[in-house]
Amino acid sequence: MQKGFTLVEVLIVLVLLAVLAIVTLVTLNPLEQVRRAKDAANRENATTLLNAIGRYQATTEKNPQISASANSTNCSDIVGAGPVFDLTSLGNELLDWFSQEITKADSLLYVGLEKEGRTRVCYKVSAISNIAKVAQSGCGILPYSYLCLPE
Repeated sequence: MQKGFTLVEVLIVLVLLAVLAIVTLVTLNPLEQVRRAKDAANRENATTLLNAIGRYQATTEKNPQISASANSTNCSDIVGAGPVFDLTSLGNELLDWFSQEITKADSLLYVGLEKEGRTRVCYKVSAISNIAKVAQSGCGILPYSYLCLPE
C-alpha cells in the first residue's frame, strides 16, 4: 500500500494550479482594475468641478476666474490650455481638499468656459474601456487620451 503522492501527481496538481492562477489573472487584470478606479475618481472630480462652476454661474451670473481655462469647449483646446491648479474663485463652492486633489499627477482637470456660460471639464483616462469612448466625447493628444463632461 502506497502512502503519499508520487512526483507525477504533485506536478499535475501544480500545473493545474498554475493554469487556474493564469486564467484568474487574465480575467481580472488587476492593472486594468486600478486604471478603471483612477478613471472613476477623475470622472467624479470632474463632475464635482462642473457642478461647482454651475453653482457659481447661477449665483453670480458670470464665469469664474479659473487660471489656464480655455475660451472654448473643444476638447483639444481645453487640454491645450493646460491643467487647472488655482480655483480660488470657486472657494465657496468647493471643499478645501479639492484643490489639493486635482494637482496630483494623474488627477489633473482641464476646463473650458465659453462666454455664453457653456462649460466642459476634461480629464485624462488610462483604462482601455474608457479610451474606446474617446472617439465619441473626448480627444487624444499623444500619448494620452482625454474625456470631457458633459459628454
